[in-house]
Amino acid sequence: MIRIVTYNIHSGRDLWWRKRLWQMADTLKDLAPDVIGLQEVHQNSKYGYQASFLADQLGYHLAFSPSIQISDGQYGNALLTRLPCTNTTSLHLPAKKEKRTLLQSTLTWQEKEIAVWVTHCSLNQASRTAQLNLLTTLAQEQSSTPLLLLGDFNAPFVSFAPLLVDCATIKGKERRPTLPAFRRRLDYIFASSHWRVRSYSLSNALWSDHVPVIADLELLQFPAHVE
Repeated sequence: MIRIVTYNIHSGRDLWWRKRLWQMADTLKDLAPDVIGLQEVHQNSKYGYQASFLADQLGYHLAFSPSIQISDGQYGNALLTRLPCTNTTSLHLPAKKEKRTLLQSTLTWQEKEIAVWVTHCSLNQASRTAQLNLLTTLAQEQSSTPLLLLGDFNAPFVSFAPLLVDCATIKGKERRPTLPAFRRRLDYIFASSHWRVRSYSLSNALWSDHVPVIADLELLQFPAHVE
């Protein structure tokens, strides 16, 4: 099985803006995922090279997708993985205000190529709708490759069915909030029909305003049939 985590780290700080990057690193070590998607990550001297720090602490490969310029560096999404990474691209998503990106990586799992995408959608509904439509189109174009799409989608109800399944819904846990203080679910892990969802859970670590989302999946020999 492969273990996937998505985590909005809130610039390495908790709900009260206290620095928690070391605790986040320890939590991620304990979860021992194969792949981690991160949102709200800094790579600059003003707030720190947070993606690099977490990758170094875990000993994982790092891919970073800058969304906006901050100081002498960037801020955006990151992917950390212990798996071989053969290709990574960063795609700008349509957005009216704050820029948003999609990090697209090709990893090797069980001697097969898999696609892992990490994103953070807009708060603005019109921008978010355009982003979700584009993600749907891109996923349709990727339908022959096992795909995992993860991130903070900034909406309590997001679906790419039947193209991709929501790991939480498959396990009947779609009502559990990933932004606990506001009782909202914003963070998702979606999987193509090449995967069987074995488990889905949330960490109780409150180092960010979001909690880590965890899914264990099995890569099938043949894609599951989707109606």
